[in-house]
Amino acid sequence: MPAASWWVEARGRVISRGAAGLAAREPMPVAASEETPFDGASLTKPLVTGLLLGILDEEGVLEGSAGVDRWVEELRGSPLAPVSLLELARHEAGLPAWLPLYLRSEDREGYLQQIAGATRVEQRGRCEYSDLGYIALGVALERAGGATLDQLFATRIARPLGLERSGFAVAPRRFPQAAATERGNAYERGLTGPPGGTYPWREQILQGEVHDGNASGLGGVAGHAGLFTTAEEAAAIAREILAPGQLPLGERGRSRLLVAPRAGARTAGLAPAEQSQASRGVLPRGSPGHTGFTGTSLWLDVARDGIYVLLTNRVHPTVSSRNFQWLRRAFHRLASADSR
Repeated sequence: MPAASWWVEARGRVISRGAAGLAAREPMPVAASEETPFDGASLTKPLVTGLLLGILDEEGVLEGSAGVDRWVEELRGSPLAPVSLLELARHEAGLPAWLPLYLRSEDREGYLQQIAGATRVEQRGRCEYSDLGYIALGVALERAGGATLDQLFATRIARPLGLERSGFAVAPRRFPQAAATERGNAYERGLTGPPGGTYPWREQILQGEVHDGNASGLGGVAGHAGLFTTAEEAAAIAREILAPGQLPLGERGRSRLLVAPRAGARTAGLAPAEQSQASRGVLPRGSPGHTGFTGTSLWLDVARDGIYVLLTNRVHPTVSSRNFQWLRRAFHRLASADSR
């Protein structure tokens, strides 16, 4: 990984914070700092989508137990129609993990039609991690909340918390100082195989624009990926999840984010420590957290008010096949030991 930024705190005290390395190796070396935003990738799921679900539910704008087709008419008549928003948030819709939706569609409606017709890989109610479910959930939140996901994040989360370096890269070069990621989308291009042969793939070093192809196809804003943030500001959102004060997140919404409903399940945005190689056997069972493909992770130790944020750009300038989980485990081992 060229660069890393981290934040460790427990019981209201910052244990360690910092940044090291290069935010970009190409086209020229740029040093990383604590103010460098990173492409959070799937940290978007808990820090934006899952949190907004809890807030809008608390305010009565929607109900987490309601079927997704109430807000997403494109799913009516499909097997997904009765699936609840909470089931989507907990990855219990049975959808596949990923499909290159951008190869066949250029807008939300086209994405949703493909999701509606996707072949189930698991029966409803069983946990199967899926970006597709969060894309649909993000659209439901937009329609219920009356604004795009980036606008909802800006007004309902970033503004109340005073976040200045977190958001979606919807405007050109909104995050010009962000840590760079991959050169083009070579990794996803390889995953698509022959069907992606004629697609106009990005070729440049991605810096200040989302790495994920499906999020990029939606203009950088999606429920599963797209958030840029710093370690300090990711920790600020996490702190609010642990102990709401500035955001209208009630105890029910907080509990849904932090506690899995049963063994083997996920929360409405996070995964218990025992379900991830990044934290299994290192953090207490049930400790909720999440990783991001670009090299990011966030974990919480509820009993200690512990917050462990690690942001890296491990996909720059190319995606390595080397296992990255050992490094996350080492970080969590050090962080949790220091916070005792």
